[in-house]
Amino acid sequence: MEMKIQIPFQQLLTIVKTLTPSQKAKLKKELEEKTNFVKSKQEDFIDLLLNGPVYSAEDIATIKENRKSIAAWRTKN
Repeated sequence: MEMKIQIPFQQLLTIVKTLTPSQKAKLKKELEEKTNFVKSKQEDFIDLLLNGPVYSAEDIATIKENRKSIAAWRTKN
């Protein structure tokens, strides 16, 4: 079961300051893992965009011809 609560930032900061050094280290490690996961997802998406498949000039010409054919067929029917 998951429970969410709203804590004002100042109160959260006070709580963090009262943690023991080992608890702070554990919290820091947990936050870094979450950040790395988000960065990893963003980097994967950027890699996909930069290295993904692209249309060649021939592909684009074929698409244009297909669009013309579809438009012609629609005007007939």
